[in-house]
Amino acid sequence: MRNLFMLIDQEINAGKPVSLVSVVDVKGSAPQRVGAKMLVSATGELLWGTIGGGTVESLALKQAKYQIESKIPILKTFELQESGEDATGMLCGGEMQLFFDVFGTSIKVFIFGAGHITQQILPLLMKLGYTPIVIDDREEYLKQHIISRFNVATYTGDFLEIIESLFIEQDSYIVILTYSHDMDEKILFHLLSQKISDLSTIKYLGMIGSKRKVKEIFSRLESKGISRETLDSIHSPIGVPINSQTPEEIAISIAAELISVRNKEEK
Repeated sequence: MRNLFMLIDQEINAGKPVSLVSVVDVKGSAPQRVGAKMLVSATGELLWGTIGGGTVESLALKQAKYQIESKIPILKTFELQESGEDATGMLCGGEMQLFFDVFGTSIKVFIFGAGHITQQILPLLMKLGYTPIVIDDREEYLKQHIISRFNVATYTGDFLEIIESLFIEQDSYIVILTYSHDMDEKILFHLLSQKISDLSTIKYLGMIGSKRKVKEIFSRLESKGISRETLDSIHSPIGVPINSQTPEEIAISIAAELISVRNKEEK
């Protein structure tokens, strides 16, 4: 897996966008299991890995090329049947769900939590040119409130396990807005201890919380070995100070802070 991420980084640094195609669900007979991956170039060339070969891989290569061109990640299901609306002409008889992630084409905002604030901030971010990716461990909630309403990439499952599978680019933004302060703290600690100990490698890391709650969380994280310098670089309480109260107002304050960071970097 390390070689894969090195290859992604190499392609991006060379100015070549890529799509990482992952098997996220399998039903019935299929040529590959969940977790299989392949890396595809902007021309539709297979650079690394496989999702099983054959017709489904050929179709996935074309889909990956299209997603790079559109700059939008997508979750797509392929029916491994000879006939039918979404049939691939294969004889396996099963079904494969593939996630087409895209790197090197846009500014990604990883949002942990699919709650009310996230639902308000998504249309703002999309209009502002960001590519949001929503992560939540409540599958049905995610389907009902995000997948059914917004054309954005999503991950569902254990938050900490998902963090391990994410490829976080240097221009990425991370926003932590889950349903509990305890989960926010766990996610923040896992990010800082396992994924991005050097915050200079990303553009932004923010976490929601009152001043008192943030102070308590930071104190505990410092006792676990996270440096005060690192903690002081986190945007928390999150958002610009506009005395926001409602989810709509908080979403605006967060979006404004992301804009401020982006515009500062572009000067």
